[in-house]
Amino acid sequence: MPNATHRDGLQGAAQTARPDRMPIMAGTALGIVLTLGLALVFAYVDPDRNRWPALALVLALALDVAARIIARAVRQRTGVETELRGLRSPMLLLGNAMGIGAALVAVVAGLRPELFPLLASALAGLVAMGACARLALARMVVVIEAAERAAAEAKKRGEGTGR
Repeated sequence: MPNATHRDGLQGAAQTARPDRMPIMAGTALGIVLTLGLALVFAYVDPDRNRWPALALVLALALDVAARIIARAVRQRTGVETELRGLRSPMLLLGNAMGIGAALVAVVAGLRPELFPLLASALAGLVAMGACARLALARMVVVIEAAERAAAEAKKRGEGTGR
C-alpha cells in the first residue's frame, strides 16, 4: 500500500507546492501563444499543405492547456506540486520552454516552408507527450494521496492493528 515513502519516488518530478507561484508562468503562456500563432499563420499561408499539421499542433496545445489546468487543480487539492522538473527529456523541456520550440520551428519553416508539416507534426507530438506526462503525474499524485488518506483513516479506526 502506498505511503509517505512512495512520495520520495516522485522527488525529481513533483515538489512541494509553493503558494507564491503564479498559476501559469508568463513564459509558458507566451510560448503557447507563439506556437498557436505559428500554426495559424502557416495554415493560412498554405492551407492545402499545412492545414492538418497545424490542426494537430492546435489540438496538442489544447491538450497541454487542459493538462496544466488539471495539474494545477491537483496541486491545489493535494498540496503536492505536479510540475515536471529535473527530467532530461525534449518533450518535457518543451512543456516549460514551448516558445523556444515554436521559435525554432518558425525559423526553419521560414527558411524552408516545405518542412513546416514535418516540423509542426513533430512539435505537436512532443507537446502532446508532455501533456500526457503531466496528466499521468497528476493521476499518480491523486491515487497516492487517496491511498495515504485511506490508510490513515483505517489506522485511526484501529483496523489492521490486530485489535
